[in-house]
Amino acid sequence: MKINILDKKVFNRIAAGEVVERPFSVVKELVENSIDAGAKNIRISIWNGGKDRVEIEDDGCGIEKGELYKAFLPHATSKISDIADLDNIITLGFRGEALASIASVAKITVLSKPKEQEYGAEIYAEGGNIGEAEDAASNNGTKITVDSLFFNTPVRAKFLKTSRAEEGDITNIVGRLILANPYISFTYYADDKLILKSYGGGAEEALISVYGASAVKECFRIETEKNGIGINGYVGKHNFSKPNRTYQTLIINGRYVINATVSSAVQNAYQVYLMKRQYPFYVLELKIPTEAVDVNVHPNKTDVRFSNNQVIYGAVYSVISKVLDGSNEALEIIKSEEPYGKGETVFPESENEKKPDKTNYSEAAKFPESGVTRNKKTFFGGEYGSVFAEPLIPESSLMDSGVATEKIDAEADRRAEEAFLENKRYLEELEKKKSASFVQELPFEEKPIEKSEKFGAEQTDIGAGYEFVYVGQALKTYLIFEKNGDLYFIDQHAAHERILFDNLYKRATDGNVAVQPLLVPFILNLNSVEDGYFRTRRHFVEELGFGVEDFGRNAYKITEVPAELIDISLEAFFNDVLTDNSLKQEKIPEIIREKLCQRACKAAIKAGFTLSEGEIKSLIKKMNADMGLKCPHGRPVAVRITGTEIEKWFKRIV
Repeated sequence: MKINILDKKVFNRIAAGEVVERPFSVVKELVENSIDAGAKNIRISIWNGGKDRVEIEDDGCGIEKGELYKAFLPHATSKISDIADLDNIITLGFRGEALASIASVAKITVLSKPKEQEYGAEIYAEGGNIGEAEDAASNNGTKITVDSLFFNTPVRAKFLKTSRAEEGDITNIVGRLILANPYISFTYYADDKLILKSYGGGAEEALISVYGASAVKECFRIETEKNGIGINGYVGKHNFSKPNRTYQTLIINGRYVINATVSSAVQNAYQVYLMKRQYPFYVLELKIPTEAVDVNVHPNKTDVRFSNNQVIYGAVYSVISKVLDGSNEALEIIKSEEPYGKGETVFPESENEKKPDKTNYSEAAKFPESGVTRNKKTFFGGEYGSVFAEPLIPESSLMDSGVATEKIDAEADRRAEEAFLENKRYLEELEKKKSASFVQELPFEEKPIEKSEKFGAEQTDIGAGYEFVYVGQALKTYLIFEKNGDLYFIDQHAAHERILFDNLYKRATDGNVAVQPLLVPFILNLNSVEDGYFRTRRHFVEELGFGVEDFGRNAYKITEVPAELIDISLEAFFNDVLTDNSLKQEKIPEIIREKLCQRACKAAIKAGFTLSEGEIKSLIKKMNADMGLKCPHGRPVAVRITGTEIEKWFKRIV
């Protein structure tokens, strides 16, 4: 057997397979390097979902000309120098693989200048081939441009997602980096359009820039220490839950990670407060002694290992449980906030920022100068600011008009309330009209009809044609029939519910769905991950009868709904859509079946309702005398009691 020593181009490309998974991995690695370099302002720009270009610019410490070449070598890092440093890692990047791995599968340019030097230097690498560093004009800090990712590995490029989906993943990771580094100003562009911006004003401001101002009002801000572990951040209040886990952010010692131990602790603490298919919202930061956590367990550093999982689990579970239970200790954990927007702060100038120019990427984009004093709250979209979306009221109009934030919030509240009431009245009118059509499914009269004298055991024509003899109604709920010496008890509500459900289901699957326009459209705001998921399933939703229109970035306007589902909660429905994997696999997915069940249940006759002779005849006819039916929820429609069982009750037979 011959042992081969791999060439550096080969092992760098192998390493790239672990470190550079997709464009978002490039962004994460390079931004983490900027953070470690002490940057206070970081600009992120991508084109075509990062496939064509990723550009990261910072104002960190920079790299000297003589060190640029070494930055591309494998296992070259400024973060550690000997083995002892591995036991006390406090930086985000430390493996020395990022630049070498990226350069092996892309075309990369690095322009850098330490602030103490008069001019900077530039170096270019392509497919693992590294050029020479040359003098170049540059701002203080570093600018890295990555072009044509996976240009020399077409197999890897083939497995990339769509540009929109890749952009969504990048937006997601940038949001997490903002939350994990609240005192750094981030500016993020996609295809020359500003997507996210934070000003480095702290945790609350970072939360608002990512999730909107309404998220702060729906969260507890916590700060405490348990078992030597610092626990702080924001956790959603009891009724503030989300349809998936994309609203959960865990930061350990400044590093965004995904960890099953902490996730389980939070989920279990919330369990008694969560409804089906709902997950808690949280942005949680843990400060753990470095000797108790190993960050060197994952190629992408997206997970960590604890020396004692039970201690971590117990600390997190205990703190979150106390907050939710409202115990006396919760008063010490929950920190009160001043109303957001009080006081003044200094922010960078933002209105006249020059967007990155893709065609002239050799020119370094300049960071805005600080010194403009403004009220913080004017930079955000008020209470109804949406997740990862543009505010309802443009920032420029707020600053130009000088309108007080409180008035803006009050106006937004008023408009939202008026729209809600108008839509509610409209739906109530539609419901009244719709109820009439449901009543016509069976000739049931709206008012209870007292049982006439001719109803009794002698009545034999109700079940005519099915060999059933109607005996009577018990407890104003169960219809009793006799056939061949056996008795059948029919639950009138379950029977009617099944009949209505079958009719609804048939209409929903026959390809000719009746739709009802909404007087006031429903606005569906999503985060970037949800948007990518929804786009792959949008046409299934439209086939079911929903009218869906684009309404800005990561937002949609629902203009029509299926007539059979006119009274459903659209918010709850689309929360279910975002978690339902059957949507693309079944003609009628589980969530639609569930809504049809609810619709049929609501429209069916109820227990305690006395039926007329005509109603009973119609019911047994539409059942086709099938006593084996079950209601949509699985309950039996009819129960059979044999004559033999009855005779045993009375000891007529043994």
